[in-house]
Amino acid sequence: MSRSTLFCALALLGPALIAQAPAPPAKAEKSRVDALYGSFRDLFDEEKPGADTALAILEKEFPGHKQSLDARKRFEAPQKTLPGKMAPAFKISSLEDPKIEYSLETFRGKHVLFEFWATWCPYCVADLPFVHKAWARFKGRNFEILSFSLDKKVEDIAPFRQAKQPMPWKHVFLPGMKAHPIAEAYGAASIPKYVLVGPDGKILASDGDLRGEKLEATLAKFLDDPAQAVLTEVRATVKQVSEARKAHLKSGKAAQGFAAEVAEPMRSIQARLDQERRPDVRQALLVGQYQLLLLQKKDPDPALTASLKQEVPSTSPAWGLEPGLLPRFLETRFPDAQEAEAFAVAGREGHPDPKVRAALTMAQFEANLGEDDAVAKRALERLEKDFPAVEDTKFARKMWDAQAKTAIGLQAPPFDVLNLADPAQHFTNGTFKGKYVLVDFWASWCPPCRAELPGVHKAWERFKGRNFEILSLSWDYKVEDIATFRALPGTPMPWKHAYLGRGKHALNESYGVVGIPKPVLIGPDGKIVATDAKLRGANLEKTLEHLLGK
Repeated sequence: MSRSTLFCALALLGPALIAQAPAPPAKAEKSRVDALYGSFRDLFDEEKPGADTALAILEKEFPGHKQSLDARKRFEAPQKTLPGKMAPAFKISSLEDPKIEYSLETFRGKHVLFEFWATWCPYCVADLPFVHKAWARFKGRNFEILSFSLDKKVEDIAPFRQAKQPMPWKHVFLPGMKAHPIAEAYGAASIPKYVLVGPDGKILASDGDLRGEKLEATLAKFLDDPAQAVLTEVRATVKQVSEARKAHLKSGKAAQGFAAEVAEPMRSIQARLDQERRPDVRQALLVGQYQLLLLQKKDPDPALTASLKQEVPSTSPAWGLEPGLLPRFLETRFPDAQEAEAFAVAGREGHPDPKVRAALTMAQFEANLGEDDAVAKRALERLEKDFPAVEDTKFARKMWDAQAKTAIGLQAPPFDVLNLADPAQHFTNGTFKGKYVLVDFWASWCPPCRAELPGVHKAWERFKGRNFEILSLSWDYKVEDIATFRALPGTPMPWKHAYLGRGKHALNESYGVVGIPKPVLIGPDGKIVATDAKLRGANLEKTLEHLLGK
């Protein structure tokens, strides 16, 4: 057959051959497991809500599947680098010089950004301009970057840095990629992965807070104002403890059984204090340490008390951590009222935070109510003029108006309460006729009440048996809380007790009690002889000494 004949035959047969040719296979539909996994990744990678639900569906339909296992690993990885945790320890050689070894201790005393990345990762490459910008701004300011490469080959890194991104900071290589122990420890199940570690080795931020434009803003928070960064960390710890306490109470457990877990933050603060020399940062650390001690229902030891007095003036922004901290410090750590006033006056007039100024004015009001009412009245007038919207201002007005119900010289309002030790016995005004009786409204959950107790115990030991009694009226949530508290070392409270409860009680109204502690001293004739500041702190013994003799 000639070539032309063959061509004609093929031409004639072509349509038939084409008609008989099998159709190309249709593109396979995405499998159900791929679809579910893709849905999870879309939500998780973009930090959108619903990733947990997508993971639950994937694991329910495909338990043990490699994509289910991968999704679970990715989902749990961020938990390894939550802020507040200690960064995992490591040791690894420098990429530039294998003789140099980097570890967590290499960066002690500095802020360091750990970056897990790879040249093949488009998201890592897209983020690098932001990392370069942050480096240009913060390098030389107690700040380092260590990049952990998850490239397949170490040889891939140098060409990339030469041709595209210089990355002029410290580098190491992780053979094994995501399976490397350091990648595992830091939860680098997906990249880029960023972890910011503070000078004490504690994680300050991770993941989304360090991606893209957020990176520079997050670093600025810690590096532009490190003192405020300390206060932010302490506030986060306080919030965690508060949430844990709520859960404890919600479970039905007694309030006294709750213990604040702050050992690690306390250790961290002390470690930083041992190295820190900047005054503003030291002030923040000292006030933070004081706050965490109070969370544990502890008072500062003499060394911390002295440091706070010497290093943290009342005008320090650090006292803005919580406006009530400075008044509490004045009330409990200054036995001499004049010394406390000398410390407070500058802050009351010039602290940068108006909330602290208001709190100090309120403290001045409370310290003088019943002691020097002229000073208390001026403080009340200032509160109402300068801080009318502050809740303490309304409370101060209530206290001032209520005080009229227990003015010196008035007959004490009648009371009739059950003896906590013997419900068959009642305590009334007549029970104490011919004696001085300190009627003390209090609660075991009240920090200022607890702060007063050492002085009350001291007064009791000195004046008991000398025509003097104490009747404590409890505002505790449950009557059982009183016995639990009195069983603790240092708080036996070996005098008379009755229980009023947390709700409204007629005695609160008749004695003008709008807040506790509220002490009222009744004389042998049933008339009120002292209240409030005259019976707080060191004044209690002075007042009793004046009436009962030395």
